[in-house]
Amino acid sequence: MKLPRDWLKELELLVWRFAHLGIGPDLAGMTVTELAALYAHLSRLAAVAR
Repeated sequence: MKLPRDWLKELELLVWRFAHLGIGPDLAGMTVTELAALYAHLSRLAAVAR
C-alpha cells in the first residue's frame, strides 16, 4: 500500500474520528511501521462506515 503524502495528518483525523477505540494515548509509543498499519486499518474502517 502506498501512503498518501500527508498520511500522518489523515491519521490524526482518523484517530479523532475513531476516538472511542482509545488509540490516541498509544500513538506516541508507536513506530512508523505501526502507525502506517494503523492508518491502513482506520482508512478501511472509514471506507466501510460511509
